[in-house]
This record gives sequence, C-alpha cells and structure tokens, in this order.
Amino acid sequence: MRINSVNQSNAIAQYMNAVQAKQDKTPARPELQSDSVELSEGAKKYAAFLKQVRANLESSEVEEAAKVDEIMEKIKNNEYNVSSDDVARSIMRGIPTHI
Repeated sequence: MRINSVNQSNAIAQYMNAVQAKQDKTPARPELQSDSVELSEGAKKYAAFLKQVRANLESSEVEEAAKVDEIMEKIKNNEYNVSSDDVARSIMRGIPTHI
C-alpha cells in the first residue's frame, strides 16, 4: 500500500474551496420582517379591565397606607382606643361555632 504525500498548501486550498462552495449553495436569508399581533375585542376588553383593576389596587394601597399612618399617629399620641366590645367580637369571630 502506498500513501501519497499531501501538499499542505494544496490541502488548505481544497478546504477553502469546499467551504466557499458550501456557502454558495446556502440560500440567502430573506429580509427580516417585523412581526405584528392583533388582539381580539375580548382581549382588548380584558386588557382594559386589568388596567382598571391595577389602578384601583394602587389607589386602595394609598388609602390603606393613609389609614395606617393615621392609626400609628393616634397610638403615638395615646389617642387610639378600641372598645372592649369590638375586641370581644373579633375574638369570638375567630372561634368556630360548630364545636
């Protein structure tokens, strides 16, 4: 068996030609187009509903924070009083009645 010697520059040229031929066969990429989405009327109504719910939550959080600040100020000034009846009712609500 005879092994032929390989000319290094010839091997590199053959490889480069093969790579170039493969690139020439690869189809060119089409121009990229932008995607678009259309929402149904139901989806638009749902999105509007969610937007309103978020707005309501944000406003209620502000109101709750104001109430907490008011109560904290009353506690700080020893002006916050809770009736014993209210405390008892709250305790009783937590006790199951079916025992």
